[in-house]
Amino acid sequence: LAAATAHQSPAMASTHRPPLHICAALTAVCVAIALHRPAVAAARPPSRSFADFESFWPLYVQQHSLTTTKLLHGVGTTLVVLSIAVRLGAASSLRVGLGLVSGICLSLLGADATASCSSGLPEATVMVSLIVGVVRLYSGLPPSQTAAHLACGYVLPWAACCSASSATAGRPSNFTLPRSSQVAHFFVERNRPATFSHPTFSLIGDFALLGSLLTGRLPLNATSPAG
Repeated sequence: LAAATAHQSPAMASTHRPPLHICAALTAVCVAIALHRPAVAAARPPSRSFADFESFWPLYVQQHSLTTTKLLHGVGTTLVVLSIAVRLGAASSLRVGLGLVSGICLSLLGADATASCSSGLPEATVMVSLIVGVVRLYSGLPPSQTAAHLACGYVLPWAACCSASSATAGRPSNFTLPRSSQVAHFFVERNRPATFSHPTFSLIGDFALLGSLLTGRLPLNATSPAG
């Protein structure tokens, strides 16, 4: 009964969803706003110095320089996309995709507004809130499920960071990493993950990495965007 109720929740919310063409139009507006947003002249802390994704992308590639890291990031992102598509079907998945794009575009405005903050936590809070809210508006997907999909997308990538960190630090192949991949990333790689300083750019980077790998624009062994 509980499973049936959970399955019906998105369908029950669908009666309040805007038409698909309205969602597409709103997404186009959000993309236009993100692409033409004015530059923000804010005093950025050194750890959060990137003002646009183009300047952040080389750092992202550098932090994912190993073949295993890239593969696990790509697999992790792909599994999240496939899980949504299989569970919700094509039509609802399209709505979730439009909501994700709109949420990320609006999150760039949040990134600009929180640029002077010393940590990425305020930006991450704004980003998750916007993505969860817009996805719910477009698709009726409960916030808990959207947040769970976002969280699952980081499990394999952070595991990949741990494997890359172990290799970079010269650990033996049988070195046992701590149970928490976040702890391992801090203490094995010994630098701050970009996710915590630039969460919106990092999320965009996950999809950009997958697209670059699928199109062959970025070799698996590349340590920079130029290869």
